[in-house]
Amino acid sequence: MSCFKNYTNDVTENLVFLNKVFYDNSGTSCPLIYPLTTNANDFTQHLIIGQNECGCGCGCNGYSCNSCFDLCNAVFTVTNSCVSVTAIKLGTGTTFNASDVTIDGLPVTSLTLQDGRYYADLSGIMAEITDCPGTPKDRHICAMENSCDDCNIQCDNDGHFFLAEVPGPWELCTNIVLEGYVSNGRCTTDFKLCIKSESTSGCSPIEVTASNNFALSCVNIPCQSQGIAPALRFNFDACAMILNPVITIETPVPPSPSQASVCPDPTQLILTASLVITPKINLQVVRPSLFALNATEVDTCCDDLGQCDACSAAPMPCMNHVHNSCEKSNHSSCTENGPRNCDANHQIACQCCETNGYRF
Repeated sequence: MSCFKNYTNDVTENLVFLNKVFYDNSGTSCPLIYPLTTNANDFTQHLIIGQNECGCGCGCNGYSCNSCFDLCNAVFTVTNSCVSVTAIKLGTGTTFNASDVTIDGLPVTSLTLQDGRYYADLSGIMAEITDCPGTPKDRHICAMENSCDDCNIQCDNDGHFFLAEVPGPWELCTNIVLEGYVSNGRCTTDFKLCIKSESTSGCSPIEVTASNNFALSCVNIPCQSQGIAPALRFNFDACAMILNPVITIETPVPPSPSQASVCPDPTQLILTASLVITPKINLQVVRPSLFALNATEVDTCCDDLGQCDACSAAPMPCMNHVHNSCEKSNHSSCTENGPRNCDANHQIACQCCETNGYRF
């Protein structure tokens, strides 16, 4: 790093190399369907019935609806669901290397994993994917006839085609929130069930056996400068939703045949459903560039996945966050005036994409 005098405004500025982002975009792959059945070993759960927390010794002891709810023979009806994917990564032992990532059909030079993101070096293929100025390139897939995707005009000469063929399996951790009403034959009231893929040792990942391809067209890749080639950096994310959820009550086996007619206290709720996962890739093209540094910070939105989690032991209020053009939706708490009588704009948890907040 060095400094120089800017005689225009008589300010001393520092010269420094910074990673400049030339391209920043995201893309999704095909959805995956996973048959989900929760259990006590790999999932934790938190049940709220009406205004009461489950776990106060409720069972078949004849409690009224105004205190502990009698769960014996209770029937759950789910009306709303939300899933947040808190973490996703390739499974242990998965082979994902440079030959699986290509630009215009050419494998990247190398592929490494650093701080949760993959870095792909392009120095070995720069001569193949760039030409002399003014030479047209037509190595990408975009702006095809009858295509729904519009490409920028610049893409006709400078766009590149990115393809990542990612083998499975995937490992992901999720928070699931289900809302609806529950009836035990004597009364009906609202419930909220929060399920996390956790065990006593922390996250207990769900393993989904599948492979996915991620393709992005019109990727802007700058030239090599001062012997420094650009690179790709990307990470994976996912959105998920629940289909056809069914909640059943697991009860212990009666200790003797004579007690078989006595309904024992429930010990565990079991969720059976189809978990639909849409993997997502976040891709950036970066290159160290020389800057005369005199900068201000760019406002970006916080990742509110944890602090707005409705299943959190100590949930914080979810507020509107507005930074420049980045705006979060209102995640206000539900105002209950009675069973299933909530504010129309109520959302049960922070959303990660349009597939969340599914209503049945």
